[in-house]
Amino acid sequence: MNPLATYKIPFTGLKAGKHDFQLDVNQEFFTYFPESEIDDATGIVDVVLDCADTNMVLHLTMNLKWKVPCGRCLEELNYNLHREDRIAIQYGEETVITEDLWILGKNEIELDLAQTILEMSHIARPTHQVHENESDCDQSMLGFINNESEEESKKTTDPRWDALKNL
Repeated sequence: MNPLATYKIPFTGLKAGKHDFQLDVNQEFFTYFPESEIDDATGIVDVVLDCADTNMVLHLTMNLKWKVPCGRCLEELNYNLHREDRIAIQYGEETVITEDLWILGKNEIELDLAQTILEMSHIARPTHQVHENESDCDQSMLGFINNESEEESKKTTDPRWDALKNL
């Protein structure tokens, strides 16, 4: 059985109207995507599939807690990853997937949301994973880093390079 099958939603046979689904995302989910920069996140993706005769609209609301080391002090941080997306779905001859429009071919019977959830989680990531305030960081680690950088600046330079400073 496909381990990502829980992230597939069959849409054939659904009546017109809204259909709610809830998908659990955990650490195991991210192991199936070795290229993922997220490896320890858990939470829920709420899915509302609004079906009509000629099209569908997919509403996704993702709420994850992500454990990541602080980029400044390496202490574990917990980030809340939240994102909402809306995808219009139409029927066509061939399957074409774009960012906000999916055209499903005649042979499609389910929506595979695994890749979409992965992309949503990466888009929701902050660019810098550090404590908001430096005072929240591990002070002993910051002290160690500051001592290392002071030692680097105190090192004597090679006298051959000192001549270049005068240019």
